[in-house]
Amino acid sequence: MTELYHISWYQNGDRLDVAAAVNRLVAAGVPGFRLPAAVEGADAGDYLVELSPALAEALRHMGLRMAKWTTVRPTDMEPLAPVAAVVLAGRASAYPYYGYYALALTRLGYSFRSVSGEEIAGAALQGENLLVLPGGFSNWSLDAKEETSGADDAVRAFLLDGGRALASCGGAYYLAKGRPTWLGVADAKPVITQDYLRTGVGVVTCRLADGRQRLGLPPTLEVPYFHGPAFDEVGAGCEPLAIFRDLTMTGRLFIDNPLTSETFDSYMRDRIAVMKVESPRGHAILFSPHPEMGDLLVKYMALESYVPHYLPIRGDLVMRETLDTYRPEESRAFLMILNAVEDLSGGARAIKPHATDEERAQAGAAADKADAFAAAWEQRAAGIPRTASQLGAIERHVLDGLKRRLGPALAALRNNLPTTAKSHGDGPRLAAAFAVLASDAVTAWAVPLPPRRPAELLLELELALLLMEAWARLSHLHNTIGEHV
Repeated sequence: MTELYHISWYQNGDRLDVAAAVNRLVAAGVPGFRLPAAVEGADAGDYLVELSPALAEALRHMGLRMAKWTTVRPTDMEPLAPVAAVVLAGRASAYPYYGYYALALTRLGYSFRSVSGEEIAGAALQGENLLVLPGGFSNWSLDAKEETSGADDAVRAFLLDGGRALASCGGAYYLAKGRPTWLGVADAKPVITQDYLRTGVGVVTCRLADGRQRLGLPPTLEVPYFHGPAFDEVGAGCEPLAIFRDLTMTGRLFIDNPLTSETFDSYMRDRIAVMKVESPRGHAILFSPHPEMGDLLVKYMALESYVPHYLPIRGDLVMRETLDTYRPEESRAFLMILNAVEDLSGGARAIKPHATDEERAQAGAAADKADAFAAAWEQRAAGIPRTASQLGAIERHVLDGLKRRLGPALAALRNNLPTTAKSHGDGPRLAAAFAVLASDAVTAWAVPLPPRRPAELLLELELALLLMEAWARLSHLHNTIGEHV
C-alpha cells in the first residue's frame, strides 16, 4: 500500500538531493508530481510522490525530510515523466566539456549515456527522449565536427519523432538559424553568427521570466558565460525564458578572452539568454550561458580575480573562508537545467528507463575505472605548480581540501557502484556512464597540454571530485530505492 508524501525544498534546505531522490523514484516507476504553484502547506516547485511506508522511512534514514500529504490532492499538480538522455561526448564536446553536464544531470538524479556523432548517426537516439548538446565547441555541424555522416539527419529525425533537445552555448548556435549547416529548430538568428569570439568569458547575471523556469530560483541568477549566442528578434514558437542583465565578473579560465563591459553592452545586455522553442522542426531549450558549469566556474574565476584583489585588503583568512563557502555540488544554476528537463520531458515521447546490453557490459568495470580515475587524479594533483606569493598559500589551501575528499569519494564509489551495476531498470546505465566518463578523463589527462594556470588545474581536479561524489551519492540512493520497489 502506498501513500502520497510531500517532499519540500524548504524543509530539505533547498538541497539538490530533493531532485535526485524524486528523479530516481520516477525512474523506478514511482508516480511523482511537481506543484507549479504554491498551495496550502507547500511551495511552488515542491514534489508529491507515491511511496510505501517502508520506502519513505528508508529515504528519511538517508536524510530526506518528507511528510504525508493529508489534504486534498492539488488539481494542477503535474506528473513527472521518465527521462532517458544522451549527452554528446565525441570530438565536438570531449571530456572535460561534457563533464559539466554529466555532473549536473547526475546531481539531479538523471541517468544518461554519453555518445559520439558516429553513434548518433547510427542508432544511439533510438529509445531515448532527450538529447543534451554541451558547450565547449564551435559546433557548426555535427557531421563536420564529429567527422561522420548522418548525425545531423539523425538529430532532425529524433526531434521530429518526439525527442527533445537541451543545448548550451555551441549547441544553442547549432539549433538556431543563421548559418547553412545549423538545424534551424529555433526561428531566431544570434546577434553574432560567425565571429563568436567577439564576446568573451565571464559571469553574467540573467533575469529569469516568471513560470516554470523560475521554480525554486530568484528573479535573477549568476551563470558562467563563454561566447554563447545572444538573440534579439525571434519568430513564432520562440519564448524567451531569461535575458542578459549585467556583467558580474570577467574571466580568463581556459580561454584568455575576457568579456568586457563595452562588449556586453554592445551585444548582450537586455537580449535573450535562454529560449524555449516549440516549432515544426522540434522542441528544445537553448542556453546561451552555461548553467551546467554553475558555481564551479564562478569559484575559480573568483580565485583568479576576486581573491588577488581583496587579499591585501581583507587578508588570508577571509579569502580562505570565501572560497570554502562555495558549494559547486549545490549550484543554483542546476535548477535551470532541472526545470528545463521537466518542461521538455513532459511532452516528449514516452520511454521506459533502461540499460542497453553494451551499458550492462560497461557497468561491470565501473569500480575498477573508479580506482584508475582516483590514481590519475593523485598524479595530476602532484603536478600542480605553486605560486610564489600569498596567493600560492590560498591555492595550496584549496588543493589540500580537495585531497581530503578523494579517499571518502572513492570508498563510497567502491561500496555502491557494484550493486548499481547489477540492479534492475537503468541502474547499469548509471554505472556504465561513470565507467565511460572515468575512462575518458584518464585518457584526456594522459595527453600533454600547454601549461595551465593553478586555478585551471584546481578546477579540473574539483570537477573530477564532484563527479565521483555525485555518482557515489546517486548510486547509494538508487540502491536504496531498489530495495523497496
